[in-house]
Amino acid sequence: MASTIVSATTCRAAYAVALISITAVAPTLASATSLGPLSTGLALDAIATAIVYAFSFASNNSSVYDPFWCVLPLWLGIFFKSLAPGGVWFYEPRETLVLVLLWAWAVRFFVAIPWDGWTVGLEREDWRYADFRAKLPSPAYWAFSFSSLHLTPTLLVWAALAPASRVLLQGTAAPPLNTLDAAAALLAGGGILLEAVADAQLSRFRRDRGGRDSCAVGLWRWSRHPNYCGECTFWSGLLGFGFSSGAAQAEPLLAVGAPLMWLFFRAASVPLMDGRSQKRRRGYDVIMRAVSPLLLWPPRGELARSMPTLVQGHAD
Repeated sequence: MASTIVSATTCRAAYAVALISITAVAPTLASATSLGPLSTGLALDAIATAIVYAFSFASNNSSVYDPFWCVLPLWLGIFFKSLAPGGVWFYEPRETLVLVLLWAWAVRFFVAIPWDGWTVGLEREDWRYADFRAKLPSPAYWAFSFSSLHLTPTLLVWAALAPASRVLLQGTAAPPLNTLDAAAALLAGGGILLEAVADAQLSRFRRDRGGRDSCAVGLWRWSRHPNYCGECTFWSGLLGFGFSSGAAQAEPLLAVGAPLMWLFFRAASVPLMDGRSQKRRRGYDVIMRAVSPLLLWPPRGELARSMPTLVQGHAD
């Protein structure tokens, strides 16, 4: 069964109900269980995701979840800050850097890739979800939707945010800034900038494509998916703050999230996008052979000179 249209009111209600619910239950869960702060945050993440999933299921459209993976970290930042020594009103330099970069990352995403669900509602489902829906019977699709399209992004973002969460939880006990903080800030800020430039180049191509299909100029000449590279670089920068604060050395598992993010984009997102582009874009086979899939890297030899002069799209 095809996905259905979802009103903006329903989309906004999904997010409001999810965030209000976990905000209401957070103090009780944090004080009444033996879970540590990170595990409590994970439990609240899962509750919020389940609520949004319920709206997706009721609306018959998994795209209700689409920007939620970008909303949850902002809420978690406030939650963890509220548990830190000194509370929400004390800000030391490192945690201020983390929060500013986290909000810059989210706001850039919301501005560069505006979600119709906030304003006019959803007229269709993301093409990736529609492809899975076409291959699976309805019960299996919705089980897959919960595990892979809703919960997996939530878990990935929670894991990648974990080092920064520890920074926020240190509060007044945080060690002073050091040279690793500068490197972490440059890496995270550079990731945000890389995504912004890649998206701007893609938008310019779509305006001026003149009937041309696919190619690589600017950042897209060095990576088939520079926006994905920027996303992973941002989370690597947040991991850097985990090391600069000493948290990652004390808890080595905090370092798992950022590598998992790189692995997910390389093993799942890149193949999906490349497969679609090979079917839809002339000359993309040349780009596949010449251009790095994820990391920024010079295009390969003779193939570089034969590449078309258009940038391939990634968010159709």
